[in-house]
Parts: sequence; C-alpha cells; structure tokens
Amino acid sequence: MTLSAVLGLALALALVLALFGLALGAARRFTHLGGGTGQLRMAVLQRTALGPRQGLAAVRIANRVLIVSLGDGGVHLVTELTPAEAGALAADDSAENGAAGAAFRVTRWATRSAQAFRLFALAALLAAASAVPAAAVQAASNAAGSNRPSVTASPQANTAVNAAVAAVAQQGGAAPRLSLQLGNGQDNDLRISGTVGSVLFIGLLAMLPTLLLLTTSFTRVLVVLHFLKQALGTQSAPPAHLLTALALLLTGLIMAPTLQDVNTVAIQPWMSGQIDEGQMLKAGIEPFRAFMLRQTPEDDLARYVEMTGQPMPDTPEQVTLATLMTAFATSELRAAFQMGFALFLPFVVIDVVVSAVLTSMGMFMLPPAMVALPCKLLLFVLVDGWALMVGSLVASFA
Repeated sequence: MTLSAVLGLALALALVLALFGLALGAARRFTHLGGGTGQLRMAVLQRTALGPRQGLAAVRIANRVLIVSLGDGGVHLVTELTPAEAGALAADDSAENGAAGAAFRVTRWATRSAQAFRLFALAALLAAASAVPAAAVQAASNAAGSNRPSVTASPQANTAVNAAVAAVAQQGGAAPRLSLQLGNGQDNDLRISGTVGSVLFIGLLAMLPTLLLLTTSFTRVLVVLHFLKQALGTQSAPPAHLLTALALLLTGLIMAPTLQDVNTVAIQPWMSGQIDEGQMLKAGIEPFRAFMLRQTPEDDLARYVEMTGQPMPDTPEQVTLATLMTAFATSELRAAFQMGFALFLPFVVIDVVVSAVLTSMGMFMLPPAMVALPCKLLLFVLVDGWALMVGSLVASFA
C-alpha cells in the first residue's frame, strides 16, 4: 500500500465521519423541533432569592407570566403580570438568553470540532499503522530489487525470494509461540504448543509458589509464629508480613539439605544437558517426597489412601504425590497446633495469676491484660524466647 492509498483511505474515513456528524445533528434538530408539538410551553424566566430557603420566580405559561413564591411551605401564587410587564420581562430574558446562547453555541462548536479532529487523527493513525507492515515489506522488496545485479536470476531463486517476502508479509509482527513438552521425547509424551500451551505454562508458574509452600516446612513455621503472637497478647507486633518473612527464612534454613539434593540430582544434570525437562521434574520431586514421608505419619497416609478409594500400597513410597501432599499438609497443621498449645500454657498461667492478684486487691476496674502483657514480655525476654522458638521449630523437623 502506497502513501497515496493511505491518504485516500484517511480522506474516505474523514468524509464518512463528517457525513455521520451532519446526519446526527440533523436528527437532533428534527427531534428538538418536533418534540414540543402539542405540549404546553412553560419556562422559568427569572428567579430571585429572598433568604436561605425563600425566593420569588417568574414563570411563563403559554402567554401568561406568573410570580410565585418558593419556600418551605411549597409554591404559592403571588400575582400575575400585565401584558406590558410581561413583554418587558420577556425582552430582558431574551436578550440575556441570546448572549448566553451565543456563547454556548460557540463553546459547543469548538468542542465538537475538537472531537472531530481527534477522531480524524485516530482514524488516520490506525490506517497508517495497518499499512506499515505491507509498506515496509514492499520497500524492502524494492530495495532488494534495486540492489540486485543486472544478471537475470534463476527461476528457483526468484521463487525462494518471493516465498520469503510473502512469509514476512503474512507473519508481520506475530508474537513468538511457546511449546511445552513433558517426557523423554517419545510419541506418547505430553506436548502442548500455541496459545493453550502458553496459558497452561503461565498457570503452572502461578501455582508453583503454592505447591512449594505446601511441600515444605512453611506451613508449620508460619502457624506456630502466629500462635506465639496470640499467646503474647500483642495486637500488631510483630506485623503479619514480618512473621511471613521470618517463616520464609526459617523454611530456607530447614529445607537447605533437601534443596541441595534437588540441585545435585536434577538441576545441575539438566543444565549440563545430561537429562531433559521431564527427567528433571521426576528427579527433582524425589527429595521433596522423601522429606514429606519423614514428616507424615503412616496412619495419615493410610487414612487418605482409603479416602481416595485406591488399593493400599505395599510401601509408603508407592503413595501418589497428591495423596502424600494432602496428608503432609494436614499433619503439619496438627503438629503446629500441638506446639501452639504448648506455647499458650505459660502465658495462660501468667494471665490467671495476674487476674487473681488484681481481684484479691479489689482492682476490678484495671484490665488484667494491661498488667499481664509486660509480665509476658519480661518472661519471654528472660528465657530468650526467640532462640528457644527457632530451635524447637528446627528440631521438630529432624
């Protein structure tokens, strides 16, 4: 598409927009002129305020001009103007309305002109953008033709050049496609490509953090830290996001041996080209399976295998990954609640002692939590509570 064709397309679009605007204006004017047929003409000529909620208004109904009062009691008729007084009032009102109407029409014309100009610029920009790939390909083809030697090329070379130019013109600025393949390169492997493959790959990446957190020690650590915050009785210290960050750090500390095994058996061989992606996933999940099996009691595994309706496996290593992850998550919650109960005991004793002392002293108006909180903090600091808590959490995964 040449420059003249682009300009012709832009002019055609501008002409269509102009005709559309004229038709819209004519329709509005026709509707405005014909809409009042058979209706009683009524308008408010002037209005004067006499107070916060009181005022007078001149209302024209057909050929009569009425003065009405406006207030809390409603609208009441005051008097009716004579034809001479009504004519003078109408003349003043028409002069004011004429000046205001002229200013309004000028403003409306400027607004509509600006809107039409923006529409025309947008249409021209879209037309130019749609013509850029074809024009670029045509220019590249012309430049290649001008730089060719005068010797006549073979038909095979001309066919190849034309096919390449046609492929570039057809693809244009198409986005690259993503392919997803799981397996060893055999015919029965999972292969997903195109838009569906991209969507599934992005969905797997979005679920990856959740799956990693459910297969690590993060659940137990985070729940125990929240129980500690509730047992101390502090409302906003430490903040929730700080506890989450601390839980992530402790998870990295606890899972360091497992992550090292994953790096040794899966990531490094894959980066060196010894295994493909499918083998890397199969090898990388084994250290996590071993960790979850160590932390999950066999009774929980048997219970969830019965829920699935599958036959009982001979060894825990034969349990499916989904069943193992579910049993591991619930067992982590149970272990976290057990540790939370042990955490609450000393702080509950402090609350009971403080409440009994205040009651015996007759200080019924003093909240026990106000006195118990400093005592809890003092006890927690004296026994080095954070070190004990972190040590207990790490030792619980040994």
